[in-house]
Amino acid sequence: MEFRILGPLEIVVDGRTLPTPAPRLCALLAILLLRPHRVVSVDELIDGLWPDGAPQPANPTATVHTYVRRLRDIVGADVLQTRGRGYLLAAEPTDLVAFRSDLAAAAADPAQRVDHLRSALERWRGDPVSVEPTVAVGLNEERLTAFEQYYDARLSRGEHADVVPDLQTISAQEPLRERLTALLMIALYRCGRQSEALSTYDAFAERLVDEFGLDPTDDLRALRQSILTSTLDAPDSEWQQQNQLPLDIRNLVGRAELVREVVDLLTTTDGVRIVALSGTPGVGKTALAVRVAHEVTARFPDGQWFVRLRGASDQPRRADDVLVELLRASGVEPQAMPDDRDARAALFRSRLATRRVLLVLDDARDAAQVRHLLPGTPSSAVLITSRNPLDALAALDSGIPIRVPALTPQASKSLLQSMLDRSTDEEVEDLAELCGGLPLALRIAGAVGARGSVAHFVDRMRRRGALASLTIDDDTAVSSAFRTSYDLLDPEVQRGFRLLSLFPGQEFAPGAAEALIGPSYDEVLDRLEAASLLQPVGRGRYLMHDLVKEYAAQLAEPDLDAWISLCHWYVGTADAAMTALEPTGVRVPLPSYGERAVADPEAWLSAELGNVEAVAQRALEVGTGDVAWQLTDALRLYLAKNSLLSVWRALIQHGEAGARASGDLLGRGAMLHARGALARTGGSGDEAIECFEQAVELYRAGGFTLGEGALLCNLAVSHNAQGQLRRAAELFGRGLAVFRDCGEFERMPRGLNAQAMNHLHLGEFREAVTCATESLRLSSGVDQLVALINRAGAYKDTGQLDLAMADLKAAEPLVDNRLDRAQWGLALADVQNRSGDHEAARATANDVLEISREIGSTYETCVALQALAESYLYAGDVATGRTYLEEVEPLAMKSGYTTVLTEVRCHLAYCNFLDGQVDLAHSQATAVLAECEVIDYGIGQQRAHSLLARCCTALDRADEAAAHQGAADTFCERSGYVP
Repeated sequence: MEFRILGPLEIVVDGRTLPTPAPRLCALLAILLLRPHRVVSVDELIDGLWPDGAPQPANPTATVHTYVRRLRDIVGADVLQTRGRGYLLAAEPTDLVAFRSDLAAAAADPAQRVDHLRSALERWRGDPVSVEPTVAVGLNEERLTAFEQYYDARLSRGEHADVVPDLQTISAQEPLRERLTALLMIALYRCGRQSEALSTYDAFAERLVDEFGLDPTDDLRALRQSILTSTLDAPDSEWQQQNQLPLDIRNLVGRAELVREVVDLLTTTDGVRIVALSGTPGVGKTALAVRVAHEVTARFPDGQWFVRLRGASDQPRRADDVLVELLRASGVEPQAMPDDRDARAALFRSRLATRRVLLVLDDARDAAQVRHLLPGTPSSAVLITSRNPLDALAALDSGIPIRVPALTPQASKSLLQSMLDRSTDEEVEDLAELCGGLPLALRIAGAVGARGSVAHFVDRMRRRGALASLTIDDDTAVSSAFRTSYDLLDPEVQRGFRLLSLFPGQEFAPGAAEALIGPSYDEVLDRLEAASLLQPVGRGRYLMHDLVKEYAAQLAEPDLDAWISLCHWYVGTADAAMTALEPTGVRVPLPSYGERAVADPEAWLSAELGNVEAVAQRALEVGTGDVAWQLTDALRLYLAKNSLLSVWRALIQHGEAGARASGDLLGRGAMLHARGALARTGGSGDEAIECFEQAVELYRAGGFTLGEGALLCNLAVSHNAQGQLRRAAELFGRGLAVFRDCGEFERMPRGLNAQAMNHLHLGEFREAVTCATESLRLSSGVDQLVALINRAGAYKDTGQLDLAMADLKAAEPLVDNRLDRAQWGLALADVQNRSGDHEAARATANDVLEISREIGSTYETCVALQALAESYLYAGDVATGRTYLEEVEPLAMKSGYTTVLTEVRCHLAYCNFLDGQVDLAHSQATAVLAECEVIDYGIGQQRAHSLLARCCTALDRADEAAAHQGAADTFCERSGYVP
């Protein structure tokens, strides 16, 4: 399957173009195609499908899910994949990929530049009408830039007469495009049409003033002057052209996109073009700069200069000396050399005023070192590399800063494969991971690994440390690159650098740095960022490269006080975040770690979850195991609510080990509490009950009465799920009594909500409404959501469908996460089925099924499958309904969901009845009735009696039929149930 986007969107299969999908599906596909091989969130899709100002459907999220399902029917589930909270398209627009590949080939092959650019432009079939407007603008900009490069290349081959007609046409279509105007002026001038070239300038300048009130740029004005004075291509005998660029690195991988970006900045930016590349030592700034410089040599025919400034050394070069070198290279005689630095800089600017020169300044220390080396006119460009971001250059000199990132894992692997012919993919991947995407490390690793066994080299790096192994000699070692930056730091900053090596996670927040370093943390972070030993990663967070951190750890000494301070910050902040999010949640009381302000608890927890896991694991190694169980207990409700099962499982393992090591009674109870909750979420009912019962005893022994009450309610929920309804009712009563005795009324809603559900299963609908209503009075947020869902269930079962739907509409704004959405959707599907709107119920249940499988919630998966089965059964499609029932039966049986299982088996018996297998249906319904009587499941008994009455009638057993129908009717009269 092939996708094309450079024009109207096309889907091609085996050379045949498929019919164009509906416009919304085209828009959805275009959004995904322009973000290939990455997860696109539902929110991003909503923003793209309905940009600002466009009317949205009532439920855009559900509409997106529907569009995705329809598009998946066209392209296949292997191409359009569900990933977490979004979708991933495992395909690319082939024509756009080929277009960009042609552009890269043109840049790499000057001799065939025209042919490559012509090939690129021929791939366009028209305007990209199927994509977002903002994206279409970006694609058209790439197209226009390619046009400019194409005609510039043809002009450089002397084809000025041939290109004039085309340039006149395109310039008329893009009348405010300055580069096209400049190319047309040059072509006309070289054809001897000087007056037309000047008229072209005048017309452009007039349009620019009329449209924007602006004047043409200095470059265009300079071009006009050259044409006016007939000096456009005149030689200058005094100028000495220099081509000083170092050898281009042959296998510069993973930098194509960045090379294109810098090339564009150096060749299309208005004014004096100054680009400053910064980044971690060893990240390949110089190699990137050299590649870019070679790419743009044709744009700077008067010379390419390369100057090593030695900014990272203890003897950086002085601007005075560099100016002498540059002036002498340009042709200035020694006797004409000014003595004063400012005079030299002025002469340097004068020499470059009418020239097109590229100046590469490598390894600058700061903006002050390069400021006197900058040209004064826009005909030349400057490319700088530095470990310092050179913010002052951006602020005062319009410099454009670009931070060079580490290579991606795939690019790292490609670089190593180009150096290691005999290695396996697994060995290369291991080696790439240990090098952390740092090109210097990768090249050293490739050179050393090529001398022997790569597997042995990887093993040595893991045993001795990666940094110690990434050395060829004193001058060729990764640690040497770090040492030059470290040695330039003040002692206080060096201390902070060493302490940051204690941080066990990846990116960190300033608060964590403050906990480790102390009050001077902000200055330390600024200085380390300036030295590129620390990378800002957005939202006020920082990242230290793995190899940089290893270097810092080699210099650091153990500091237990700093480590404990970090642990206290994490435990205290996590506790404060959860208190803000779940003020009624029950957790083991913690020591006070002072006031911890958390402006956005959800964002903090999402950003820090990986670090929390790393801190918990390191705490066990350091001997501060209490931290592991305290963090796990603090985050229990957050992990459950967001279905973060793998992280939760790992934290529980760390927490259990920490509680055992410290011998803390409440810590052990908290971890059993967490393990039971995790087991219940994953469908292991027996394990959940066992863990909760043990945790109750430990909480009781430790005097944690509030925790005991919460666990009694949790136990009740688990018994309810297994169909032990009377046992659940007794436990709910005990747990809620604890809360009442403690005066903790604000903690009752969850227990009341669960008790309401238990009443529903028992067929006690009035009591369910009472519990749900009391919960609504005491609760807010998610507890209100559950109360409304439960009360809607009671109203639905008593035939009050309008009241049920009203509660569900009131509940929808309270939905906060995917688990909430699934539970609300199940209630809605139930009401829709009961109302006879089976198609709507089917769509709702399908949405819930997708969500429940994504979050790994077995219970919601079972009930969603049951709702789908009912939507088909009630609509008369017995065969499809049976298929869903047969899928859910083993899942519910394995998970111990007894009430769900009895309903599914009753439905299967009903299917057999409809298929004419009355004896089999009678036998199955009898078994279901016995199961429901054991667990006292009221609705289940009513349904079994009703089905048995129909079976007995069909079998001419009138007395039995009447008895069963009488039992079913009695339940309805007593409870108010409406089948």
